[in-house]
Amino acid sequence: MSSYQRVALFIFFDAIEKDLVSHVRSVSSIVGDGFLTAQEREKASLRADRSEEPSTSPRDDFDLLYQLDLGDKLAIVQRLKPHFDQGLRKHLSSKASSLQASVPVRNSVMHGRPLTVAEHATAFALASDLVRSNGFWPILHKALSAYNSDPEAITRKSITFLEDPSDGLIFHNLPLPDYDDTGFVPRPQLEQELKKKILSRHPVVTVLGDGGNGKTALTLQALYSLINSGEHDFDAVVWVSAKSSKLTVGEIQRIEHAITTSMGLFEEVVGVFENTTADAISRVRQLLENNKILLAIDNLETVLDDTIRDFVSDIPGQSKVVLTSRIPVGGDLTVNVTPLSDNEGEIYLRALIKSYSIKALAGLKPEELRYYANRLERRPLLLKWFCMGVLSGLPASKIVSNPEIALRFCLENVFDSLTDDASNALSLMAILPRAVSMGVLHHVSAVDIRRLEAGVAELLKFSILETENQSGYELNYRIKPFARAYIARILRLTAEAQEAVIRKFRNLSFAYQAERAAEGREKYNQRNFIVRSISEAIATQRLRTATKLAYGDDFQSAKEIIDALKISNYDYFEVLRAEAFICYRQHDFSGASEAYQSAIELSPDTPQLYFFYGGFLLRAYGDCPGAIAQLTKALELDPESIDVKRELARAKMYHFDFEGASKILSSEMLQPLSNMRTQLIFADLQTQNFHRMILHKNTVGIDADLEEPCARFADFLGKVDARIIDTKMLEHLRKARAAIIPILQIRGVSSGAGLLLCLDRLIGQLEETSSTTTPDDGLSQNALLGTLKEKGRKPTFGFLVDASMREYFIAKDTVQSGIWESLQQGRAVTFDAELDAMGRPRATNVRLLQG
Repeated sequence: MSSYQRVALFIFFDAIEKDLVSHVRSVSSIVGDGFLTAQEREKASLRADRSEEPSTSPRDDFDLLYQLDLGDKLAIVQRLKPHFDQGLRKHLSSKASSLQASVPVRNSVMHGRPLTVAEHATAFALASDLVRSNGFWPILHKALSAYNSDPEAITRKSITFLEDPSDGLIFHNLPLPDYDDTGFVPRPQLEQELKKKILSRHPVVTVLGDGGNGKTALTLQALYSLINSGEHDFDAVVWVSAKSSKLTVGEIQRIEHAITTSMGLFEEVVGVFENTTADAISRVRQLLENNKILLAIDNLETVLDDTIRDFVSDIPGQSKVVLTSRIPVGGDLTVNVTPLSDNEGEIYLRALIKSYSIKALAGLKPEELRYYANRLERRPLLLKWFCMGVLSGLPASKIVSNPEIALRFCLENVFDSLTDDASNALSLMAILPRAVSMGVLHHVSAVDIRRLEAGVAELLKFSILETENQSGYELNYRIKPFARAYIARILRLTAEAQEAVIRKFRNLSFAYQAERAAEGREKYNQRNFIVRSISEAIATQRLRTATKLAYGDDFQSAKEIIDALKISNYDYFEVLRAEAFICYRQHDFSGASEAYQSAIELSPDTPQLYFFYGGFLLRAYGDCPGAIAQLTKALELDPESIDVKRELARAKMYHFDFEGASKILSSEMLQPLSNMRTQLIFADLQTQNFHRMILHKNTVGIDADLEEPCARFADFLGKVDARIIDTKMLEHLRKARAAIIPILQIRGVSSGAGLLLCLDRLIGQLEETSSTTTPDDGLSQNALLGTLKEKGRKPTFGFLVDASMREYFIAKDTVQSGIWESLQQGRAVTFDAELDAMGRPRATNVRLLQG
């Protein structure tokens, strides 16, 4: 049934055209019969012949004039204007542009096509403007006066929409939309997207969105636009609706004789073309195969079952199906219809208030309109429901304060379709106060991560959840505000379950703060991880467990942790870095390389990733150029890092770039290094670098210059503080001496004697110290050099770290007075190592390094 606004517009345009015909008739004595062109006369005659009551008597041009469109009548009036009196000529000239602009609106009105809000406004504004000169528009004036005195009385008028096969429109059974009273709020981007997808090669398109968002309105508008524009090659457009209920002011009202099954839907489609409904599915498939039909199914979610899914998975012939649904079918192209924008919501609400003459809302200010629109999420259906409620006498504030009926109408079909996994995830998220990541959800719920992922994916598919990514590296999920209001009424965990979830949620912030407090300490330690969020703080605890398992060769358990974290924290690069380490421990070098590269893709500005990847390439493959490239990138990102400089120097040394390595080591040793352990590492590397440099130059040929490297090596040894040298570096010095002596015996190198003298003096000094030192007053033969590790340090115990980054437990009460305080100040110590009863390394015979 047409709205009274459309009936009014029909009558207004009909009155305008009758007034125009009267003006033409007023000059009949001047122009006589025969004022129509041949084309106009033929067009009018054809329409007259198709009318319900064809005339048997000859028709003159004045009779035929009624059969022409407004545009034709305006053209005729323009031709005959010189014959009108001066007042009418002047008036028609002043209104010519507005009358011409109304022609497409008139055509939509008279042919029963949907109108936009703007078109509604244009038509009513034109009628109001014309009657200000009522002497020229008497028929329109009478019609508009009747409408203004009793708007609803106009619905008792009987009208017949024009049907003109000559327009070339195809067969369709599209209904008049329920926005007929206000017009359609233009959504050009969505409408264009829908038309584009309908005309694409894909056979099924779903207009998807929450209840009340305007899916049906958008689809009807797009289909009418396609039909009227002729931008298609369909033989017919068939509409069938499975809508089973409608929202009224006080209740959800079930629609009598509504289609409630998929079989009923197919029978409805067949009934559009023929009387029989036997074997409906086969007949529908045959109709679609033999004709190019666009089949539109509205409110699919009410009848969605396996029969429908099978049907849309294989659409026969060149026919296509467009669906409107709150639930996706799967495998179809979708157009997602969201609520109106702020501006659109305000426009639609004003149009409703004006159309229904709602005095209680007529004087609302823009901010008040926006408040009511936002309270109802700017959903067209709910805005209309709100206006109908106010029109019935309910206070506006009361309607928006508890829209329970509207919530249920928009969401109940969707929630009835949720799986257990989705319902459980939804119940869980309803408890939490803000958007959370998958990792947080997994932590507070103890639900299997795969089931949780499936539930969240379903909620996203049904548009119940929305996502946010404010940090740029982590996706968080939250229930849409509109859905949350409904969930609070229907989904409730027990008080005990809620308390357990909330307790775990509260503790998350403590874990995050603890990780953040430790940030920056030993950041190039394999067991330390970068943490940027609460979700990542949870993940790091499990990553450390996985790393520990890998050290113990329990790779299966470690991989299970990584696989779960790849679901809950798929965008956390440290998960991939830990996976790379586990793969390396398993000798799966290809898997490790792939994991490192994936981690870098996720976080390309993190120097640790290039550091660890470079170290992996060096140790796993001996790929010195690759390692240098990665470590150089790490140094660009962290130019002050001692750890990166050390590894880059090592890689250059292995690549025979001894000068490059020496440059890094020499420049760094001139700096005030942080502790004795760092000095030892760089001194040991420089020793190895000179050793290898001399060996390499000797192998190049007899002409190779050995003077310069030997002199530099000797100069370096003369400056080394013997107190920092540990047994490992001493061994490197001995190896260098043993390798250099044969070379110097063959080659005449004047600086060689000085180098050997420095080596013999330093080695002899260290050996003498080792042989004369007792456990009470100096270094033992196998003494290690180390400093107290900052992370994990407690008031009464901690861990010493040696040059190879190995850790040894140390307790305050096992060292002499004053040593513990010195260790806390960063002083270096020498110590021996032993295993405790559980096989863990611990430090003994701890002595301060004097100096």
